[in-house]
Amino acid sequence: MTVNKFSVEGTVPARTYYEGPADFNGDERIHARYFAYQTDAGLVVGDTYSIMFTIDRPAKDVWRYLKDFNLWQNEHNHYYSGVLGDLEGKTFRLSNKPDDPGPHYYEVLKVIPEYLIVINQPIPADGSSAELPGLGGISPGFHVFMLNEHDGKTTVSVFMQHAARAETKNEQEALEPWREIVETDAQPKWREDFIRTLKRLVYEGR
Repeated sequence: MTVNKFSVEGTVPARTYYEGPADFNGDERIHARYFAYQTDAGLVVGDTYSIMFTIDRPAKDVWRYLKDFNLWQNEHNHYYSGVLGDLEGKTFRLSNKPDDPGPHYYEVLKVIPEYLIVINQPIPADGSSAELPGLGGISPGFHVFMLNEHDGKTTVSVFMQHAARAETKNEQEALEPWREIVETDAQPKWREDFIRTLKRLVYEGR
């Protein structure tokens, strides 16, 4: 089932987007979409996330906690090998257990304290995907976290993209694993925990 299916033309391969779940709760907005596009090597599919919420504190207070993802994501077994806001130009590992010595699949491209963290997932050297092993060969993801302060309040804006090559030529079949990840795992985590935990940390100022 698709809603608002359309293709975007440009210098990158044209994508077909499919609407995913959207959550609206007060100042909190979470919107997922799925996409598919063809390359010379076959079909690529994935998801995108647009997340936005506001914290009634200056950006410097939010940054203190936002920059360390371990502070607000560990409860869902997201463990990072370092403080991302301190890792510009360096790589890190995301694992489901603490102090995992495995390879680093992520790199921090840019950090502007109190404003911005940009993360890239390079094409894994072994050709696999960090999200869906065995479906790699392309960059598995690109992620941006931004803070915008106005009148003492800070809007947190997040964009995330995840992608992998498909093992089938059928778009709908290829998108099913992504729908399951988004609707049963990623969307609930952001809606029910990640945003709530970050807000609580900032407001409590611990």
